[in-house]
Amino acid sequence: KSSAGKQQQQRFDTDEDVPKGLSRLIQHSEWLSRGCSVPCQNNHDYEKWSNVRKKNRKSKYAQHSTCRNDSGWESRVLVVDETDVQRLFDNNFKGKMLHRPSPTAYNWALRLGAKKYEAQTFADLEDEEDIWDFVSALLARSDVLRFQPWIAKDARNFIRLSQLPMQVSYDAFHVRREGSVQGYEKETGLDVIPFQEYLKTWERHDCSDKARIIYIASDNPGQIKEEISKYPAGDEGNLILPGVDECHGLRFYLREDSTSTEFMKKGSTSDCSIQYRRTISSVADLIILSKSSTFIGEFGSSFARLVRTFRAALNDFPGREEEGPVLVRDTRVVWGKLHPGPPGI
Repeated sequence: KSSAGKQQQQRFDTDEDVPKGLSRLIQHSEWLSRGCSVPCQNNHDYEKWSNVRKKNRKSKYAQHSTCRNDSGWESRVLVVDETDVQRLFDNNFKGKMLHRPSPTAYNWALRLGAKKYEAQTFADLEDEEDIWDFVSALLARSDVLRFQPWIAKDARNFIRLSQLPMQVSYDAFHVRREGSVQGYEKETGLDVIPFQEYLKTWERHDCSDKARIIYIASDNPGQIKEEISKYPAGDEGNLILPGVDECHGLRFYLREDSTSTEFMKKGSTSDCSIQYRRTISSVADLIILSKSSTFIGEFGSSFARLVRTFRAALNDFPGREEEGPVLVRDTRVVWGKLHPGPPGI
């Protein structure tokens, strides 16, 4: 084989029986496609669908295309990427979902797995934030985002290797250091949010002799470690925060890249293998941050918005009716808008 051919083989050094595309990561929900298979699989590959998408992307409204299956039946297909989805949602669906009264809102909720009384509650909502929070809670409870077994196993291994004690209460920060936070530099003159601001947003007043555990997910763990090293440490090595929260010691856990995977062949060092390990790290972060007692982040990040979606739950708890239709686990915004808007990434 040529060197180019060997490089191509190495780049996709995966087991043959692993599904392709997004299905490598996520189990497809039958109810999303109503049990239908992917249309026109034998005459439309990725490149052909991509060309269809590019042809239609200039349109403000949804443009469907048709293709013929091997059976002779035609399928009507809407081909989009993530940018198209956002554009079509803003132009076509956002207003419809917020409009009340709406006879279709009840059915939307049912399709997301709501019980009849829950669907009626959703149809009666009028506040925009309540509507989006209700959708988030339904999505979090559904099987829309259900990882493949090998992804779930590798994520569990990553969490175990992080040595984070998830059986006890812990908090979590999502701290971005690569690139700038939109709008923050214009307002403050800084391209990133200082770590001190996360600590101030987190500050607690329930003093404890035990160190508080904080997990940090960041795109630059090394830089975060440097920032943390500037704070004084107590007798047991836990961080002490003078002027912020002197009645607490803090113990930080920072994410590192995954080193153990089931999906890639053992010992693989290809670009694809490295990217997969990064993906596993992100999946593990999503799980850890979603389950934390308190989460600190900013919604300029699509990842933080996704975390917030999985922190929402329908309020079916007796005695908490006055707290609204949806409960969101303690989520604090270090800077920017306080509500993420519609769920999604």
